[in-house]
Amino acid sequence: MRETVLETLSKLAPDAKKLLIAVSGGPDSVALLRLLNGSEYILELAHFDHALRETSAQDADFVLGLAKGLELPFYTERADVAAIAKAKGWNLEDAARRLRYSFLTRTAKRVGADFIVTGHTLDDQTETVLMQLLRGAAYLTGMGAVKGQVVRPLLEVSKRELLEYLKTLNQTFLEDATNRDASRTRSWLRHEFLPQLETRYPDVKISLARLAHLQGEQKSALQKQGRAFIKEGRIKVAALKKTDVAVQRQALVELLRDEGAPVTFDSLERILAALEKPSPTRTSLTESLTARVAYGEVSIIKVSDEKLAEVAVKDVGALPKEVEKSILVDYPNLVYRSRKPGDTITLAGGTKKLSDLFIDKKIPKEERDSIRLLASKKRILWAESVALDPSVAKAEPNKDETWMRRALELANEAAAKGELPVGAVVVRDNQLIAEAHNETETQRDPTAHAEVLALRRAAEKLGDWRLENCTLYVTLEPCPMCFGALLQAHLPRLVYGAKNHREGALGSVSDLRDAGWKRVFEVQKGVLEPQCSKLLTTFFVLKRQ
Repeated sequence: MRETVLETLSKLAPDAKKLLIAVSGGPDSVALLRLLNGSEYILELAHFDHALRETSAQDADFVLGLAKGLELPFYTERADVAAIAKAKGWNLEDAARRLRYSFLTRTAKRVGADFIVTGHTLDDQTETVLMQLLRGAAYLTGMGAVKGQVVRPLLEVSKRELLEYLKTLNQTFLEDATNRDASRTRSWLRHEFLPQLETRYPDVKISLARLAHLQGEQKSALQKQGRAFIKEGRIKVAALKKTDVAVQRQALVELLRDEGAPVTFDSLERILAALEKPSPTRTSLTESLTARVAYGEVSIIKVSDEKLAEVAVKDVGALPKEVEKSILVDYPNLVYRSRKPGDTITLAGGTKKLSDLFIDKKIPKEERDSIRLLASKKRILWAESVALDPSVAKAEPNKDETWMRRALELANEAAAKGELPVGAVVVRDNQLIAEAHNETETQRDPTAHAEVLALRRAAEKLGDWRLENCTLYVTLEPCPMCFGALLQAHLPRLVYGAKNHREGALGSVSDLRDAGWKRVFEVQKGVLEPQCSKLLTTFFVLKRQ
């Protein structure tokens, strides 16, 4: 058994060196301790006193004695779980679990443990699956063998096997009398329901453990499918309706969790029903969160009844960055405030009511009062993230040149390392997403071009291989390999500096865009070309010398 458990642990936590073992004093955790003691791992013990019994302090003393006998470090903490559960309105078992894992996590961090190891067994897994079934959980996944920092190497070992192991060692342990309290659901399942079930289905524990494993795989697959529909905190209704209802439901679950909203069966069913309705619908989730289905999207909206306080604007530092500073002279009574009836804003096409603009921009009603406005009386000059009066707009620098200069800086870094001086940056909404320079020599990798590395890092940061609405800036015209990577990334726009007379795939050697690909991307060439070309020329001159 010891070899099996150690092998399981090495698979679950392959890089672990120091382990914090959660020891209650019961047979499972004591057996876990004895199985791991003397192994290659550095062990430390932790015991949480729930203060649910008058004799609970004796449990801590028992575990302390184990630690001393094995010459292992020991940490303990006591909390009145019942009182805390009552004060916070938590279920007693849930409160015990939260407080126990809080202690274990804090202790592991303090002592530098790589993982927290618990003694949950096949029996515990069976009870957990049944508890999930009775609770109406979406997936009967039981407990994961690894969850964050917690590792459970005994999930395939029965309590009976552990008791026999302890008997061979003459190792004592504690029996918690509350474990036989049938008023608690888990105890009822353990001592009354499961024994009867096993008389008819002897292998029920193994069957339920297998069910948990399969359900875990199914849950993981559906979560990945569901997350693919979420883009910038929204889900497109048309795309969602084309998939199975199970994926629809999981996508909504992921969206709700992302926004910190509670997930209930009733709220999910109401949102699913709203997908079929032509008019906007709203489903209340909490006092401050609402699920909104409108304008072809599902989104979670923060609801607030508070109006923004009116604040006078008197200095340049208080102005939005896109507004020209002369506005302080032309409009001496500037303020930041919320919207008011009759507000208007001047746009390129003429003056428009702010209320109509919000409708055109599909801004939810719940968000309109929280949008900050820069105003002079009833004339709006700037609406945050919505619109700007062109007459007060600050002249913008050439964005392409700005980002190409950053790519040039990266190319210079590459040259200093002996790499071909090519730099690349990925930008979205004028914000840097990722950057890289050539690393073919450093990594000894023929594919480690600046473009490929920048695309990989951008995809990792955005959590999506489709780099929609992004622009790639690169100092040298891409080669055929990088051209293919750009196509695969669904990149909409490329900006490059110098021509690549040896391997250029966008006209210098050949133009691969003429091959009739399913997708095309916009190309802006020759940005800061003299600087980009000079850097390459200088590099090759110095290399020949």
